[in-house]
Amino acid sequence: MAKRKGSAGKPANAQAVANQAAHQSANQSGGAPQPVAVAAAPSAAPTPKAAAATISRKEMLREAAIRKRQKQNLWLAIGGAVVVVLIGVAIYFGYRSSLPVVGETTFPTQGNLHIPVGSSPASPYNSTPPTSGPHYESIVPWGVQSEDVRYEYLVHNLEDAGVVVYYQCDTDCDDLESQLQAVVEPYISAGRHVVLTRNDTSWQENGVTLHKDMGARIALVAWRKLKLMDEVNADTIRTFIDKYEGIDHHQAGIG
Repeated sequence: MAKRKGSAGKPANAQAVANQAAHQSANQSGGAPQPVAVAAAPSAAPTPKAAAATISRKEMLREAAIRKRQKQNLWLAIGGAVVVVLIGVAIYFGYRSSLPVVGETTFPTQGNLHIPVGSSPASPYNSTPPTSGPHYESIVPWGVQSEDVRYEYLVHNLEDAGVVVYYQCDTDCDDLESQLQAVVEPYISAGRHVVLTRNDTSWQENGVTLHKDMGARIALVAWRKLKLMDEVNADTIRTFIDKYEGIDHHQAGIG
């Protein structure tokens, strides 16, 4: 009887070869076939190129983070410097604004009492022109006054945040008035609380002299403040107006 020729073939994989060998061994020894463990093939190690790419990316991220922190620190430093400069400027101008105008005099307040129109204060004013004290209930319009104005009106203008510029002269009055008007006109045009008026020592009513000698040709007057000058100094006048105009001096329930 002819034997059947088996088909030749190769095991599918290493595990199949191992199982076949174990089966043959078991047949020879008469025992049951035992499975044979085959070690798994080791995983492929990363290539040097891939490892270098990973390290390079980490380094880029780290450097980007460092640059970001440096930029943030720079802006913080700039912001801090700006704050310091602004504080310094504020302190400087605050200190400067607290300084008196050179040559000015500060007088004690004489109050804010209203008195009837046409009357005079019971006690004389403590300066000429007056810087505070009893006054009429109304004020004169802001601007250049073409007629003489009683002190009692003008003191109320001072109380209402105003500055009054007086001029006193016997000769060249038109020239002096023109020079002063050129200085104060921008304030008046801007609606600021400024009055330009004459101090006329010859003005009398019922035998009473209504304006007293200032002792100077020009007087800059604010509430409790007086600066006398004999020549027009535009810078000084502007400094005085800028410092004192716009400050209200009313007392609650008075004036």
